[in-house]
Parts: sequence; structure tokens; C-alpha cells
Amino acid sequence: MTTDWTQKARALKAIVIILGVLIAAGLAVLIIVVFQRVVAPSGSSSPNQPVTATVALPVGARVINMTSEDDTLSLLVEGPGGRQQVITVDRRNGAVLGTLDLIPTEDGQ
Repeated sequence: MTTDWTQKARALKAIVIILGVLIAAGLAVLIIVVFQRVVAPSGSSSPNQPVTATVALPVGARVINMTSEDDTLSLLVEGPGGRQQVITVDRRNGAVLGTLDLIPTEDGQ
């Protein structure tokens, strides 16, 4: 016949084993998720893959500056007569996300 303390020791041992298995399983899931996010980032293509796209510029316009952030590309375009606008493009597919016309005013506001 086993004593009371040996039964408690067995129960404690079982709890420790179960918790150890749960910690190991949780760590494995965490490692898998991090690995998947590093290897296959979200989006249709990675930023390092070149995309061939056409961005329509106004007649006589030229790109004078370009800035990239995340999956967007902002083009500062100068048109005829010095008119400027910022065209924001999605780097993954070349779609124009928005256009910002820069209009000079007399008071600068």
C-alpha cells in the first residue's frame, strides 16, 4: 500500500510532465509562426521582386524625386509650367493609389 505522500508526488510529477509538454508545444507553434512570417511575408510579391508597371504622367511632365516606404512609391512630378504633383503608387502591382496636386498660392498657405 502506498502512502499519501507518494500519491501526491506522482500527481505532482504528472502535472509537471503535462505542463512541460504544453510549454514545448507552445514554443514549437511560436517558432513555426515566426518562421512562416519571415519566409513568406504578406502581399502578392516581396519588395525585392521587380514589378513591371506603367504609370501615366501628364504630357511634358518629368519625375524630379522618388521616395519609397513599405509597399508604396511616391513620385514628385513636375509638369509643364512648373506645376507639381505627388503620385503615390503601389509597388506590388503598379496601381496608382492617389494623386496630390501642389498648387502655389500668393500667401503660401
